[in-house]
Amino acid sequence: MAGPIPPLAVAQVVARNIVPLAGILLFHWSASSVLLLYFLDTILGMAVIIAGLMSTFTPTGDGWASRINGEVGAVAMALFVAAFFAIPLGVPLVFVLAPSGFQWREALADGSLRGGALMQAIAAFWSYRELWRALRTRTPDELRLKRRFALVFLRWMAAVAVIYTGIAAIVGPLLVVATYVVVSIWAEVAPDRFLRAMPGGVEDADPEPDAAPALPKVSAAAVERYRKRHRRPQK
Repeated sequence: MAGPIPPLAVAQVVARNIVPLAGILLFHWSASSVLLLYFLDTILGMAVIIAGLMSTFTPTGDGWASRINGEVGAVAMALFVAAFFAIPLGVPLVFVLAPSGFQWREALADGSLRGGALMQAIAAFWSYRELWRALRTRTPDELRLKRRFALVFLRWMAAVAVIYTGIAAIVGPLLVVATYVVVSIWAEVAPDRFLRAMPGGVEDADPEPDAAPALPKVSAAAVERYRKRHRRPQK
């Protein structure tokens, strides 16, 4: 279990995550574009983890051609699965972007959005490269990939929950961006508390330090055998 994060590291996490929100408030960045980049970051983050898992099943001793085909296949399958996830995870964006007057044609013509998407893709490639190297010497369980996937997925689900309240349709994409910034900081600074607070996340969280150890489960048959063995003879 990781110890508390030093104050300087916490300040760095806050500063790094708050930059897009500050850009919207101070430099008139497009909140819709920032929200789309956050969505892309979520999908690519999931794709990296899935590709890493699939790469563990690729052949390693049948020649370079076979290995390259296996790696390309793992990445392609991961992108396909991530695209499948992108449909239900991306549909809620319609409810917050449409009322704000968002236009896809204008967004795609925005050079800052295209540049941000390119940087996201480069970061995802680098992240996969590091994960691929780590998986050559460690197992997915040792790297806790399931926990990492839960953090990425539940971070976006917190933003989706705000969208479904209906408030975001009134306030606009800025509210969803602010929510994503807050939960991103929370997930980095206190990941276990974040997971325990989110539905379905508790199984990926480390136990609390002062939590009592779980008692072993006893079957009904074992209880009955114990009763028969210690039953007092009737007088």
